[in-house]
Amino acid sequence: MNFDCRLKGSLIACSMNQKILLVEDNPLDVNIFQQMLGHAQADIGLILVAMNLQEALDSLGQSTPDILFLDLHLPDSDGLKTFEVIHSRYPEIPVVILTGDEDESKAIEAIRNGAQDYLMKKDITPALVARSIIYSKERKAIEKQLLYSKANNDALIENTKDSIWAVDSDFNYITINTRFCESFELLTGKRPVIGDNMRTSLPSAYKDWFAEIFSRALHGEQFRVETTLNFTDTRHDIELSVNPIKSINDQITGVSFFARNIDQRKRAEKRIRKSEHAYRLLLETINEGVMFVDNDGLVQFANRKFIETTGFEETELTGKRFGDLLDKNDPFHGKNIVGELLNDMNPVEIHFKSKSGDVVWFKVKGTPLLDDSGQIGGTLLTHTEITAQKQAEATIRKREQDYENLLETMNEGLLYIHRSGLVKFANKRFLEITGFTTEDLNGKKVPYQLFPETLLELIYEEADNGKSGTNAACQYEIQIHTRNSQRKWCMINCSVTRDETGVLTGILVTYSDITDRKSTEEKLQLAQRELNTFIYKSSHDLKGPLSSILGLIQLLEKENEGTSATPCVNMIRRSAEKLDRMLNELLNVVRIKREKIYPEQINFKTELDFVLNGFELTSGFETITKKISVDTNKELRTDKKLLSSVLHNLIDNAIRYRKNCEDDFIEVYIHDFMHGVKIEITDNGVGFDEKTRGNIFMMFNKGNNNSTGNGLGLYVVKNAIDRLGGYIEVSADSDSFTRFTVFLPDLFSTDQWAEKQEVFS
Repeated sequence: MNFDCRLKGSLIACSMNQKILLVEDNPLDVNIFQQMLGHAQADIGLILVAMNLQEALDSLGQSTPDILFLDLHLPDSDGLKTFEVIHSRYPEIPVVILTGDEDESKAIEAIRNGAQDYLMKKDITPALVARSIIYSKERKAIEKQLLYSKANNDALIENTKDSIWAVDSDFNYITINTRFCESFELLTGKRPVIGDNMRTSLPSAYKDWFAEIFSRALHGEQFRVETTLNFTDTRHDIELSVNPIKSINDQITGVSFFARNIDQRKRAEKRIRKSEHAYRLLLETINEGVMFVDNDGLVQFANRKFIETTGFEETELTGKRFGDLLDKNDPFHGKNIVGELLNDMNPVEIHFKSKSGDVVWFKVKGTPLLDDSGQIGGTLLTHTEITAQKQAEATIRKREQDYENLLETMNEGLLYIHRSGLVKFANKRFLEITGFTTEDLNGKKVPYQLFPETLLELIYEEADNGKSGTNAACQYEIQIHTRNSQRKWCMINCSVTRDETGVLTGILVTYSDITDRKSTEEKLQLAQRELNTFIYKSSHDLKGPLSSILGLIQLLEKENEGTSATPCVNMIRRSAEKLDRMLNELLNVVRIKREKIYPEQINFKTELDFVLNGFELTSGFETITKKISVDTNKELRTDKKLLSSVLHNLIDNAIRYRKNCEDDFIEVYIHDFMHGVKIEITDNGVGFDEKTRGNIFMMFNKGNNNSTGNGLGLYVVKNAIDRLGGYIEVSADSDSFTRFTVFLPDLFSTDQWAEKQEVFS
């Protein structure tokens, strides 16, 4: 391989990868070296030649070679200074010294100062150059690793709180850290230095002791000793670790020492020894059983409380295997329980057989005890008797089993719904009624076809607001869909549950299958429809003759105008008017039941104004304080005629049964609720008797004995609300208020509450 090399920093392109900088001022030597490189088996890709030190430094400033070959004698620098200048600025570059016979000593000195190799110019061969390139790079890499490792070791040694030092086989220091220097200076008054002999600096009181320790280590022994040393400040207890230092060929070349201050540990041990009597006294007086068991599981000590609880004497327990003392049915009987207790941070429950044969339950916690060498010498077992607790738990489990059996054998389905809406429990009868499985329900949201979401939210809202009766069971009839889409009617009773702080936690619902009863009711409804048709036709037919009677009475009164009407005529007129009102109410009831519903958009303010305007001529209406609030933003569609009938009858009741006092009032509050609206009408009238509350919506039922109505008004209201898919509730305080609460859904958004439309033929 031929090289066309130009001096003074020219580049020579080669087919290989190594980048080499040659610093040589003799052109002949340059040419020879190039020839050697050409025949060397090395990956040479680029050669840079510098004729003096400055050119070399300029070249190094522009790029970094893989290896640098350096002649120490240059025009602008001579001897070791040439190497020192380059190495000080670029210590990471491996340097090989090129030298003649007379400069071999300088080359060796350069290697001591950081050069990787040297080549005698007269002995240079291609193989020698190739080997020098490889070895120099490897040695440089190893040097970097050693420096890094040494830096880590030095940092570790310096940052520890222990005194660390090492001496060679002649007792001369080869390693010392700052902590040792400070401690040794306090001990001897002299600060140690690498290379000093430790024996010569030791006080005479410690020379023989250290000489003995040193001798043991040189014979291969590795050990720890504890002693007390007198420092200039005070006496200190020291733990000394001694380790022999071995060479690669396993020869002992020195000894390393690690000294640690153990003053605190010694003071603690002294306190422990002083408190042994107090500790044993404590064990004898505490209210828990305490036992010491050695590593073989044998009992060595049992305190008074344990002896009293089990009935044994201490001599009957000492030396016995702890596992053999347990009841035969205990899972730890015959086993070494110590390992289990030390591996588990939680106490372990065991049942112990007392001397009398009774089973005594304990909750046992193990604590390891250390011997003088710092090893685990046994375990301290603390026994807390839980026999009464176990008996109570057994009683509770039996009661729970009895309760569970009761729930599973009851005739009603039982469902518990958490406040979050998730099902927590469903009994066997509920699963039979609905066809669902436990996996379908537990931990999942209650299916809407089993319990309407609107009803669930209503019950929770009433309970959260503290409304009256919210903790009592509420009863509803709903239609459910079983898992196979079969429809069933159920009577449900709902009761909210609360925790010990009174916070609502869920709702308990019982289901009774009333499908057969509803089928019977449907037959009764058919008969009722026929009866309603009869009532409608009869009332309609009676209206004609009754209108004639009222007309004749009016003519009779005009003929006798100017004279007082006879009592008989007045009675006939009042009876006829009462009968006319009753026939109108009956016709209204029948119309509600038979006419088809026509949902339309409702403006509640307009509808309420229309109803109130109809009472302007009613006696006493103007004296009543009226509080009206309409707060709805939803689009609600329902039957306008039925809605008007509901509002008219409820407000008419409030007017008719007022107390006739100055503070008479009617409050009407309409607001959004769920997917519909809630209407609350409150008054402070005469109210109704508590015994009639359950029947207040039945036909011909009167709220109290002083009522002058026919008992059809609230029956009309209930039938109208049922047709609109809503529901009505009443609450009252006989001394202050009566409130009717009506919920009406949007008939276009849900049919969850709407009953099937029935049109009479």
